Order: sequence, then structure tokens, then C-alpha cells
Amino acid sequence: MNNQVLLLQKRPDESFPQNMNFFQIQQQSTPQLEKGEILIRVLFIGIDPVMRVWLSGAKTYIDSVQIGQVMPAFGVGQCIESKAKNWNQGQLVFGVLECAQYCVRKVNKLFKVPSFVEIGDPIIPLTLSIYGVTGLTALNAMKQIPEQNRPIKEKNKTLCVSSAAGSTGSVVCQIAKKMGYRVVGIVSSQEKVEFLKELGVDECVTYNQCKQNEEINVNELTKLIKSHASQGIDVYYDNAGEEILDAVIPVINKNGYVLLCGATSTYNSWKQRCGLQNLAKAIQNSIKFEGIMFLNEKQKMYDGFAEMVEMVNEGSIKHQEEILLGIEQFIIGLQNVFLGKNKGKTIIQIYDNQLQQAKL
Repeated sequence: MNNQVLLLQKRPDESFPQNMNFFQIQQQSTPQLEKGEILIRVLFIGIDPVMRVWLSGAKTYIDSVQIGQVMPAFGVGQCIESKAKNWNQGQLVFGVLECAQYCVRKVNKLFKVPSFVEIGDPIIPLTLSIYGVTGLTALNAMKQIPEQNRPIKEKNKTLCVSSAAGSTGSVVCQIAKKMGYRVVGIVSSQEKVEFLKELGVDECVTYNQCKQNEEINVNELTKLIKSHASQGIDVYYDNAGEEILDAVIPVINKNGYVLLCGATSTYNSWKQRCGLQNLAKAIQNSIKFEGIMFLNEKQKMYDGFAEMVEMVNEGSIKHQEEILLGIEQFIIGLQNVFLGKNKGKTIIQIYDNQLQQAKL
């Protein structure tokens, strides 16, 4: 069976993302199945900032992408052949797939899409955004916040989110408001501030106004954050890392709680990380840091799927996606994400029967 795939031709350099000639589209034959594997027809793949780290050669929760390999991507697809027990032809699956029309995967790394979702259902691409790793990471992480850091009637609590207008950050903001927090969002531009205001975010900080020669002035950003969080920060949901995390630490209250979800500020310069200068403040204030990774906790993902569907249906969680049609659009989609031109979660539609763009 012919299989159109997108390969990594060479590693991105400092010209990324303006220059995107690091990929090549080829025709290959589909690999043979081994025991415990299934052949998947890829329906949709998502564009995620962590892809920049995968491209660098660094190992994360998946192996790094080697030159000549097919680009991995969080995706949703349909099993069309199986050599794995209890995984049948027709089953919808999601997990780390490939930027390809077909791919082979071991089932222990995959999730089954709940049975109430059928082929053609408009929910399918949303398993890569609000109903997938993006939304469910936000939901499950918020459930981990200790009771002492949660709002109570007698005392308000402040939660701060970096990359607050992103696909995960925007969900965190909405769940936090639903839980009763006063929410402070950190973003790059005024345009994103307007989006957060529509979601009900209380205060917004734009870090670009604290840049000097394209570098964030940590002390100035700390002052700016303090001006929007006069009572301090009780919970910080970090999607950025580096300078932004460093700037937030001095504003976090005693016994505060930090959820470490991402490090987008390091993704384009993975080997040139600057580290934290304010770590001593975290020690002085007994701040607890916790890393978030739910891909290995399947039951939490399944439970969260149904819960998130309910919240979206009742209108308490809003989401935004942009669907591009065709495997060749991956390069454009990836570039747009790193240039900040994307509108919500960028999803690439690889296949459907009529090759018509999905409607959300």
C-alpha cells in the first residue's frame, strides 16, 4: 500500500521558523505488522510547540526524530489492520502517530477513542485539542492542586498562567475561573489580551513590553506581574519556563504551588537555556513544584474525556481550532505556530473519504 509521508531532511537551524526547508514529502510502502501492533489510517494530526524539541534531536517523552525519519505527531486515526488483542479493525485511536497517511504503532502507547465517537463525527479532530492532550492535561493538572491552594469563600486565591492564550493555557484559564480563582494571564501581545478578556480572565500581562534587545528583562517583568497580582500568586501554571518562570517566582506566596506543564521559551534554543536566577526565593517561600505528564495515565485521560465533553456541551469551556487540509500543509501549520500566526489549535487533516475540509 502506498503511503505519503513527511520526513525530516535536516535539522532546523537559526533560520527556523522563517525558513522551513527541513522536510521532504515521499511515497513509501506501509510497514509489515508485528505482534502487538496495529496499522492506522491517520485522519488528523496536531501541531504542538514541543515538536521543535523533537526536531532538535533532544530526547523527551518520545525518542528524538532522526534525519530521514517520518515526523511524529499527536494524531487520531482508525485501525485498518490489527495484530493486537482487543484492538479491532475500525477502532478509532489517538496518541503519538506520524505525519503520514498510514502508520504502525504498538498499542501500549495508544488510547482508544470512546465508543460513542463514530467515524465522521465532528468530535474526532477535537481529540487533538480540547478532548485530547491539550485540554485533558489542563483538566487533570487542575485537579492536582492541593486543597490549601484552592479558593474558599472566606479567602480568594490567585492563579497565574503563562502562554495563557495558547491551546492549553486558555483551557486552564477557563477551568480556573470555574473553580473560583482570580486569574492572571501572561501573553506576548495585546491581541491575545483581547482573547483572554473574552474568556473572563481578570488581569493580563504582556511580557513583550519588558523586552530589551529581544531579551526579557526578568526584574521588569516581575514588577509588571506584581502590579497585576497585588495579593501575590497562590498557583502558577507554567507553560513557558526560563525567564517567565523566573519572573513569576518572586511573586508567588508562601507555600505556593507551581504546575510545570511546558517550556515553550526553550523550544527554539534547546541547547542555550539560561536557567533560573530566583530559585532561592522558591526555597525561602516553601514553594512546591510539580511536573505534569498524563500520557502514561490512561484512566485519567479516559475519565477526563467524558468530563470535558460535558463541560463543552454546557458552554462553560470555549475552544478554538484551525484545520488545514493535506499533509503538505504541516509545514505551513508548524511555521504559523512558531510565528504566532495560528488561531487556536492548528490541526492538519490527512484523510477523509471525500478529502473535504472538516467542519467544526
